[in-house]
Amino acid sequence: MQLGNTLGIPLLIFAAVLNTTLMPEFRLGNGAPDLVFMLVVSWALLADVRQGLFWAVVGGVLQDMLSVAPLGASALGLVLVAYGADATFGDVHRRNLIIPPLVAAVGTVLYHISLLIVLELDGIDIALGQALFYVTLPTVIYNSVLIVPIFRLLGVVHLWLQPRRVRLE
Repeated sequence: MQLGNTLGIPLLIFAAVLNTTLMPEFRLGNGAPDLVFMLVVSWALLADVRQGLFWAVVGGVLQDMLSVAPLGASALGLVLVAYGADATFGDVHRRNLIIPPLVAAVGTVLYHISLLIVLELDGIDIALGQALFYVTLPTVIYNSVLIVPIFRLLGVVHLWLQPRRVRLE
């Protein structure tokens, strides 16, 4: 197991617990910051696709274990977003301030739509328009703004985890 994955598990556990306990206190409308989503997207942009997908599966399962969503619903959405981000942009430099908010905005919408589809297939009736306006839109705003410091912080961690090249002279 790679060191980034080993570090990701406790970080994602902590983020999932914060998403369940503390983040609802910061609701704007019915949307709140999604720490697991921002960590997964940030790591998917910084690391290789395997690590990004690992973080997506682990983070999604942890979120579902702490929510009423069917197990795997969040993981499915996070995997789609992480893979899409990596396929579209590849590895992004840790100082980039444009791509992470863009991916957070588009990814939040795709993630929420995938969750709504899974919930609808599970028999939970949801008003799509209201969910997108009152939950997704505020969450897009939060995630697009807050991903910048999270991305920068994880960029430093990613740099620290990378093996250094040593040159003998």
